[in-house]
Amino acid sequence: MLKNKLKKLLIIISITSISTNIFANEEKIGFMNNIKQLKEISDVMDIIQENFVGEKKIDKTILMQGALKGMIDSLEDPHSNYFSKKGMEELEGKIKGEYSGVGMIIRKGANEPVTVELLIEGSPAFNAGIRPNDKILYIEDKSTYDIELEEASRLLKGKSGTKVKLKLYRESEKKEREITLIRADIKLENVRSKMLDGNVGYIKLTQFAEDVDLEVKRELEKLLSQGMEGLILDLRNNPGGIIGQAIKISSMFIEEGVIVSERPKKGKEIFSYREGKYYGDFPLVILINEGSASASEIVSGAIRDYKRGLLIGEKSFGKGSVQVVLPLPDEDGIKLTIAKYYTPKGENIHGKGIKPDIVVEEDEDYLFYDGFITNVNDKDQEASKEKLLTSVVGKEKAEKLIKKEDKQLKTAEAAVISMIKERKDKK
Repeated sequence: MLKNKLKKLLIIISITSISTNIFANEEKIGFMNNIKQLKEISDVMDIIQENFVGEKKIDKTILMQGALKGMIDSLEDPHSNYFSKKGMEELEGKIKGEYSGVGMIIRKGANEPVTVELLIEGSPAFNAGIRPNDKILYIEDKSTYDIELEEASRLLKGKSGTKVKLKLYRESEKKEREITLIRADIKLENVRSKMLDGNVGYIKLTQFAEDVDLEVKRELEKLLSQGMEGLILDLRNNPGGIIGQAIKISSMFIEEGVIVSERPKKGKEIFSYREGKYYGDFPLVILINEGSASASEIVSGAIRDYKRGLLIGEKSFGKGSVQVVLPLPDEDGIKLTIAKYYTPKGENIHGKGIKPDIVVEEDEDYLFYDGFITNVNDKDQEASKEKLLTSVVGKEKAEKLIKKEDKQLKTAEAAVISMIKERKDKK
């Protein structure tokens, strides 16, 4: 009986393969156009349910979710993913900026280890010196070659205060190292600001979360009321977020024109124009580095193309694609790349990033000590900052880091002051 069922399956697969080849060049969609492929999936599900004798308990939902994951994995796109119900809940928490873990955005290809894509500044992973493109070879005693992306994400998360051991590999150093991180509640302070010397305003934006434009607007107006004459917008280590927020924030500094355009697989190019209040043409510097991605690059690209300000720092990450999250009936879902985006001058920066006007490279081990700003008196924070650094890198190294300056920020500050002076001299 088993032989007959397996023989039947082979015949079905053969027939489906022939029909698939016949229609391979057509892009018809809809249930009736997919019925042959769906019949194959259904037959395989039946055979698995009737014959599988492994340890794992299975049902149709588990098998269907496996099929969906396989479809998404076959795209070989690190930004397209399948999420279980729990995975969707965790994704929603990240979008809102609240979850418990180590503060990394990761990706994984077939037969590859987990790779750190981006980090959240100030998180346990960031403070420990982990950087984009580091390979995570092991999480605890599990090789990441042997696990799926969602399981890796689950292993990294956990109750605040608990530990997780990682084995990392950094290509530039050609060596492995082990590190233990203490998980924390990741609740992002999306916007922080302060006034620097010479009436230079400083705004740090950590991610483009929901309604973050309102926070940026509030801080910008506060700085203007305090006599701000120029601004530094710090997008370093900002992994991106909602494109609509990038459009709104870019519009604060750009008076007219297209901010970004999207080119989907089918249909016309979609242009997004500036919107909302324009705050003037005061001197402006955008700080970027390899951790600045997606929405951060939309803002940076628009500022660069319109010559509205200077970009200072290091080359950005290079993510020029658009994703959409699609919920499914079983409360699972998929995140799918649906378009590429282009700067106002028509450049897609995917895979190449944006080069700053002034390149200032930071030391590999510098943890942006001066970048941990708050909206309270900085002097009240010195002790806790020093304690944090000491716990991460040791007392001797912490003392050296505390004495260091944020070279990129200092360069940006000098550039804005120079622009302010130049404008005054022309009057």
